[in-house]
Amino acid sequence: MAHARKQAERSLPPVRAAARMRIARVQSVVDPGQARITFEMALDEIRSLHGRDRDYFFQDAQKIAAAFAPDLLREIPTVRGNGFNSEMLVNIMLQHGHIDAAFDYVNQGGSPTNFPYGYAVNLMHKLDDERRLAMLRRAINAWRATRDEELMSKQGIPQIQGHSSQIPLLHLQLHFVGLFRGQWKILPADEALAVVREIVRIAVEQPDLETSAGYGDEVRITSSRAHVLFEVLHILRHLDAPLAESLIANHEQLAVAARRYPNGMETIHEELEERRKQREASGATCGGGFIGSGDPRDRAYQMALRQSSLGGDFGPPIGHALERYQEDTASDSPNQAPRTFWPSTCAFRTILYAAGKRMGPEASLLLDRIPDDDVRLFARIELAAALAGLPEFPEIWRKQRRPPDRNRER
Repeated sequence: MAHARKQAERSLPPVRAAARMRIARVQSVVDPGQARITFEMALDEIRSLHGRDRDYFFQDAQKIAAAFAPDLLREIPTVRGNGFNSEMLVNIMLQHGHIDAAFDYVNQGGSPTNFPYGYAVNLMHKLDDERRLAMLRRAINAWRATRDEELMSKQGIPQIQGHSSQIPLLHLQLHFVGLFRGQWKILPADEALAVVREIVRIAVEQPDLETSAGYGDEVRITSSRAHVLFEVLHILRHLDAPLAESLIANHEQLAVAARRYPNGMETIHEELEERRKQREASGATCGGGFIGSGDPRDRAYQMALRQSSLGGDFGPPIGHALERYQEDTASDSPNQAPRTFWPSTCAFRTILYAAGKRMGPEASLLLDRIPDDDVRLFARIELAAALAGLPEFPEIWRKQRRPPDRNRER
């Protein structure tokens, strides 16, 4: 880390700012006070930047603050239109053990449209009953506020000044239902009933969109309405059985799903639990798997990295990262994004982190394979994070390219 700090001081401001933030996370393991000083220096550097790059760096600063000093989040400007960021911040806090800070972040502030439904579920599992109930009610209020804004927007009704809806109604419904369906029992019955009836009312009143949802090998649902209703069927069975039967009678796909899984998600979880017990009783184990999507090269890189983490040969993923580096530095159309966000930089950071976990300090030999001083600096810091026992840090790749200069080609 001493080498990394010295190199960072000699670097250009964008590289220095990015390196200092990552260094601060590593320093926090042994010297939290110095880590905060290093991080504040990085923030001062970022404030001198301009335009879109400044926003990118502040987003990264939020992530790193969430990792080692969540109280510093209040010092970092929030970038508008980045609802996904709240999900990531909560996840980072949980990975780094900041349970109380994550609860305060979710329960006390932020726009309702940015409520992190997905990771709020993970957080709730770590809370006592009182705080779980408070968070569920916060989620309900956020869902209602965002839902009402979305409905007003669809109907052409002027929205409250300063607010805007960024989440499609169906998307919002499914995110909220994903949280509510597993936590509803902590509410008083009348409160839970009111919420589930609201979910049903919105699902029935809104247009039925085409979707694709599968449950096991036998049930496929293509109706968005039936999908939402099936997700809350088990709640209705407990709280309003007549309403459940009425919905089944009037929605064919829901009826088909209910014949296979009479109590909806409750039946599915019961069957999964029974299978798990049978596997354990027979001595069988469940093998691992790998799921990928998007660019085939990304899948190939991920598979190579996974194999390297198991076997110790990091040559193949480094080869993929070097290809990314050639693209990032292509003379006719180089990546104009700050270097810390380059796909090749992110790949090398991830590789050196994995190598540090697999090989220990000997992984430093792989740094010689990186042809760029700044990229090597970022990878060195992430290797140090692995050796310090820190969780792997999420990476966001960015590409900004200008079209090739055709006149120069002529």
